[in-house]
This record gives sequence, C-alpha cells and structure tokens, in this order.
Amino acid sequence: MHPISVCIIAKNEEARIEQCLQSIKPFGFEIVVVDTGSTDRTKEIAAGYADKVLDFAWCDDFSAARNFSLREASNNWIFMIDCDETVKEIDVEELNYFRKHLSDSVGSVSRENLVTENGVLTLNNTDYTERFFNKKLYRYTGMIHEQLTPIRGNEIPALLLHTTLLHTGYDMTPEEREAKYRRNFTLLEKQAEADPENPYLYYQLGKTCEILEDFARACTYYDKGLEFDLDPELAYVQAMVVSYGNALLRTGQTETALGFESIYDEFSSVTDFVYLMGNIYKDNGMFEQALEQYQKALQMPDGRQNGANSFLPLYQCGEIFERLGDAETARALYAQCGDFAPAVQKRGQCV
Repeated sequence: MHPISVCIIAKNEEARIEQCLQSIKPFGFEIVVVDTGSTDRTKEIAAGYADKVLDFAWCDDFSAARNFSLREASNNWIFMIDCDETVKEIDVEELNYFRKHLSDSVGSVSRENLVTENGVLTLNNTDYTERFFNKKLYRYTGMIHEQLTPIRGNEIPALLLHTTLLHTGYDMTPEEREAKYRRNFTLLEKQAEADPENPYLYYQLGKTCEILEDFARACTYYDKGLEFDLDPELAYVQAMVVSYGNALLRTGQTETALGFESIYDEFSSVTDFVYLMGNIYKDNGMFEQALEQYQKALQMPDGRQNGANSFLPLYQCGEIFERLGDAETARALYAQCGDFAPAVQKRGQCV
C-alpha cells in the first residue's frame, strides 16, 4: 500500500459514493470516509471500500469536516476527493515522486465538469484544484468553498499533476440545484460577514447567484470582489473577471461590459477573456472587433470553458456573418462547429 490517504467527506451520497470509491480503490491508497450525518445507505456502501468510516457532527463548516478527516488519516500525504468525482486518470508514480522530492508543494489536478446535454453527459468546462498535499504543512480554512492553506503562512507552490477527475456535481435537477446553492449562499454570506476583506468570498457569492440565475445580484458581488488590488495571474481572479463580463451581458449591460477594454492587456493571454471580449464587441454591434477577438481565441490554448478556443468562437463568427447577410460563409462556419447543437440547428436554417 502506498503511504497516501484518500480523504472523502460525505452526506446522503448513496447514489454517487460507490462510483467514486470504485474509481480510487484499485490504486492501493488508504481510504478514509467521514460521514457528516447521512440518513441513507452512504455509510453502508462506504464500508465496503474504505479502511475507515467515521462520524463527524455537522457544524455548517466544510473545513472543520475536512480537517477532521486529515487528523484521522494514517498517512501524512493526503489526496482529497469528493463523492461527486471519479478518477479518470492518475499517475501513482508521479504522486510518489512528488511526496519524496517536492514535499513543500501542493499537487493540483485537472477536473472535467460534466453536465447533461441532450441526455448525454458532456464536458462543460475544466478547472484545476489543489488536492494532493502533506497534512503537516497544510490545512483547510473557510466554512464553504474551503481553501487549502499553509499552516506556516507561506505562499503555496502548486504544481499540476497528470491526474484528472470527472466531476458531475453541477449535473443536478433544478430542485437539487436550488436547495444546494441557497444553502451555499447562506454559508457564504455568514463567512463574508466575518471576513469582509476577502475577495474570494465575493467571487463565490457571485458564482452562487449566477447558478441561481440571479445575474444582476451576481454583478454586484463580482464588482465588489474586483474592487480589491488583485493579482491577474490568479485563476480565481481570471474566472471572476470573465464571470462578471458574462453576467453584465446577461443583464443587458453591454456598454458597461465594453469598459473591459481598459483591462485587456492584463488578461489578453486568458483564452476565456479573449472569447468574452469577442462577445462584448458582438453585443455592442462592433462586428469587426468581435471577429478579431474570435480569430485570436481560435489560436489560443484550451480555456476553462469547453469550446472557448474552438466551436464557440466559430459559432459566434457564423452568427455575425449571418447578420451581415453572408449566408454561405455563415453555413461554412457553422459546419466547422462539429456537433455543437445550436450550430447544427443553424445549418438547417441558414439560407
């Protein structure tokens, strides 16, 4: 067995925890499941796979539950995974090299976020999250959307591992989504009251409002978060800027969104931002500038949003040419979008 402990916190996850545990079991890690009050078969299922299944009294604090799992793990090196995630690929040799030679660092993994489209689980976007670390050096802080924090207060050196998780946590019924994110919003508000100078909390409040389709309120939180002096290289800062721009467009504030030109140089290397700028120009009727940004996005690496450097800008270009009366060029662009459903529909309509 490798000297690595996989830690999971769970509550009423009987529908998903078995698939998660099945995906991690073959790799020879200790598995620690901390249950925070399940009333279904979660603990029973976990017992068939885990080395430890422990109870933790829920106290509206995700960090407290995660840190409890760290204390109960037999090994110092921790791989954190959630019940709505499964392992797509993992390089165990890399993990062992990492813990032996990069002991002060944190390992980040790629996480492919899947949602149901036309009855099929489809990649929506990819993010990167810190999951592999030494518990003697790091712990979790924050009641919700908890963050890995160095115990000694030093900046975290994070390195991307060749490990990918599949995440279905965003694939919920409208009722499930409403209940989950209203709970999250309450906890985030409580945390923001206690820590009002934390811009990350305003980002998460904005995202929660966005998921609940309250885009006007999302704009308010994003705007508040971006009032701070932030490092544009931070992933959450880039995500907050893009989310803010999208929320402005969703609420018809196209002229306000055009103000993002003033921060273009800071974020011009971010694929999602360049694609966003194309949308901002397009919604302001500035088609030449929009086409320029879409063409730039097509030459850039993958972004967080699936298709931000491929079928999405191609589709937007097609819409522009269709508006300009060039149906032939529009059809050709829609054809390059593959099986992207809106483009497939447009191909049949564009005459």
